[in-house]
Amino acid sequence: MSEADNSWARLATHVIRVALARGDIGYVELANALTTDGVEESERTLVNRVSRGSVRLTFLLQIIQVSDDDPPALWADALRMSGTWEARACAVMAAELSRQPWVTPEELVHRLALLGILTTEKTLTSHLTEGTVPLSVFLQCIAALGSPSLDRFIPFTALISAAKSGVGVVVGAG
Repeated sequence: MSEADNSWARLATHVIRVALARGDIGYVELANALTTDGVEESERTLVNRVSRGSVRLTFLLQIIQVSDDDPPALWADALRMSGTWEARACAVMAAELSRQPWVTPEELVHRLALLGILTTEKTLTSHLTEGTVPLSVFLQCIAALGSPSLDRFIPFTALISAAKSGVGVVVGAG
């Protein structure tokens, strides 16, 4: 894993830990709440995934829901939706993109490339339409879009620092 990849993974870990702290919820409570919500996760698995930063946007959304924390205003409708967490993640990304309707997946790939994040339109579109976007990639998209949605969880300057940490980060294959 490159230094730039590590920067984004560390940011994903930080966002999750802040979300847990904001909701005053620990890993045991989270595991129990997720199990009640139909998602089987052990405390140990959660700790490991969070410490590696290998979580998806859906996980952040679940934490916000489980902890009864107020979501970013732009995401509120998406989190009230019924259906899968992947559908909610798609709706969150659609809400983020709605702030700049002229930003197509092709344009977002271009903006990510300007930040040194290399991906393909096919890979990005797959993540966006299937709701499988890793939180680190979502953070990259937030940085590329200049979105303030995560300001309660992480300063935008941290996203900028991660973007400056390296060039040539590969996000999936395509």
